[in-house]
Amino acid sequence: MTDRGFTLAEVLVALLVFSMAAIGLAHLVTETTSNAGHTRRLALARIEADNRLVEAVMDPAVVRAGSMSGKSEQRGQALEWLRQVELRNENGLAGIRVTVTDPITGQQLALRETLVQVVP
Repeated sequence: MTDRGFTLAEVLVALLVFSMAAIGLAHLVTETTSNAGHTRRLALARIEADNRLVEAVMDPAVVRAGSMSGKSEQRGQALEWLRQVELRNENGLAGIRVTVTDPITGQQLALRETLVQVVP
């Protein structure tokens, strides 16, 4: 008579292997969710930086030496921005830099820069 089935040792080893794989997958899901949130914040900050840069380029009144800052919201995400305009030469070339940060942590999320010709 031969017994068919698994021994207790075989079952325990199988459970150990399965539990290690399950723990690894749970960690992977947690990291993926966290990274997705961070990627979303970065994308929204880049959109805000692009908007502020276009606003400065399209409105000649904005393109004056100095800085301007403000707070905004993109899809529920609070953001702070700083727009700096620096005249580069006498011919009217100006550099515009927009920095977007997280208001809670102060972490820089996006940076956009461009050069524009300013009419004197």
